[in-house]
Amino acid sequence: MSEPPKPLVSPRVLTLEPASGRAEYLVVLLHGVGASADSFLPVARALAPALPHAEWAVLDGLHPFDGGPTGRQWFSLQGITEQNRPARVRQAGAEVSAWIDGALAARGLGRERLVLVGFSQGAILANWLTLHRKPSPMAVVSLSGRLAEDAPPAPEMTTTPVLLVHGARDTIMPVSLVDEAARGLEARGARVHVRVLPALGHGVDDAVLLEARRFLREVLTSP
Repeated sequence: MSEPPKPLVSPRVLTLEPASGRAEYLVVLLHGVGASADSFLPVARALAPALPHAEWAVLDGLHPFDGGPTGRQWFSLQGITEQNRPARVRQAGAEVSAWIDGALAARGLGRERLVLVGFSQGAILANWLTLHRKPSPMAVVSLSGRLAEDAPPAPEMTTTPVLLVHGARDTIMPVSLVDEAARGLEARGARVHVRVLPALGHGVDDAVLLEARRFLREVLTSP
């Protein structure tokens, strides 16, 4: 990163306490562009039973959405191109990573005690954090996203298990992007699991939640 992330005004975050009463890791959820923590909280509630030892934190996008009157975003889509997208994701990723560091420290958790769940723009960010946080997250669930990475592949960048879920009927993020993301993540060391759902568009439904719960239980069998 060329320059350190700027200190953030405390963003809005919605949390769910661990069912076990003791947080052994933190799950951070990152919503899509133009949405909010409120709109993504139901996803946290649906997934929480899979990880009783986790605290769940649904973070509001760190910037106001510049494409409409309401909502939040992680990075702007105004004038975005294939060439400038990686730089925007890199800046947003540095900002979110700084917030995560503070959230883990405040809970007395190590930097490795992190799980990420992202949708759409939030999934793009989760994929970036998979590669660039040190140590890597324990697990990542990336829903309807893509990989925006211009650093050359290096097999040692991460060893994180990553679930990529995508809809075959997605008209916002074409399903071809999931194969590109899988190849890019695998080339950098991630252990990738891909699920393409034939009836899904660009969204999160019961089938998506089922895949995510199953994956989280499999890769995080103990605190």
